[in-house]
Amino acid sequence: MTQFSSSSDLSSRIDAHLTSTSSPTSGTLSSGGTLPTVTSLTSYISSLGPKWYTKASEYWDDESNCAATVSGVLGGFESLDPPDVSSSLKFVAALASDHGLPLGRALDVGAGIGRVTKGVLLKRFDAVDLLEVSPRLVAAAPEYIGEGAERCRFFAVGMEAFEPKAGGYAVVWIQWVIGHLTDVDLVKWLGKCADALVEGGCVVVKDNVTDTEAFWVDQDDSSVTRGRKYMEFLFEEAGMEVVCCWESEGFPNEIYPVPMWALRRRRQPSTDRQLSKARGRQPSKARDPPDTYRDSRGTLRSEANDGVLIDRTEAQWKD
Repeated sequence: MTQFSSSSDLSSRIDAHLTSTSSPTSGTLSSGGTLPTVTSLTSYISSLGPKWYTKASEYWDDESNCAATVSGVLGGFESLDPPDVSSSLKFVAALASDHGLPLGRALDVGAGIGRVTKGVLLKRFDAVDLLEVSPRLVAAAPEYIGEGAERCRFFAVGMEAFEPKAGGYAVVWIQWVIGHLTDVDLVKWLGKCADALVEGGCVVVKDNVTDTEAFWVDQDDSSVTRGRKYMEFLFEEAGMEVVCCWESEGFPNEIYPVPMWALRRRRQPSTDRQLSKARGRQPSKARDPPDTYRDSRGTLRSEANDGVLIDRTEAQWKD
């Protein structure tokens, strides 16, 4: 994870990154105002203090804003549920077949009444923990989920205050909720999520992105819709790498694009080199086959076969 001294330090680096990638740098408020940079967005959020988070929790716990129904948790767009569930199931299947995603326990972040848990996670994982800031929605979840609720645990707490168990989850699924976190808290949260994964697990972020500006702020529920480059820079800051990214299918053209990112902690290149040195090994050459290493004499050996000599020439591994 990248270390930064303050939220303003992170914001200035985001602004620099957006500028260097020729991405939009300004954004708008739902009231119609314009903020010229991410640094100005950070200043705006900071000016609200604790109200940024309390307003979000109060918004979602108010039944007039969000009924405990599929339509309610989707902001009146109940028709999005079938294509959303379908695209998520395909994405999970691809992660399992192509990237070794294990079964086990899933964490549903911003779970609401358990829509994603019921439609996706309980169909692919052994058990699910539901994390939701609204006690009212959490209370409605067991009845909505129905059969399978006995495989669930429920937590009425916000992301910024939750401490996931280290090594406890095969997947941490974060959908349509990460925009409530400030940039600094988002980076910290993803670090916690990475620590919470079992071997081979993934963090999945599924959320709206804006391609026409750097960000859009919903002042009613205290959330930020970020641009794609903005989001992916925060993933990098959290020490994560993108395993794969899909675009959601079947959504109407008038809504924001909804990419799905699968993330894992980024491997540090120096780690393998340091380990090789400690074992009297040389780092593998660029064209060496996978799962091999060079011993102290430069001989190619198999990592998976307890150091058995590889009886092949380098020419056999060239493109």
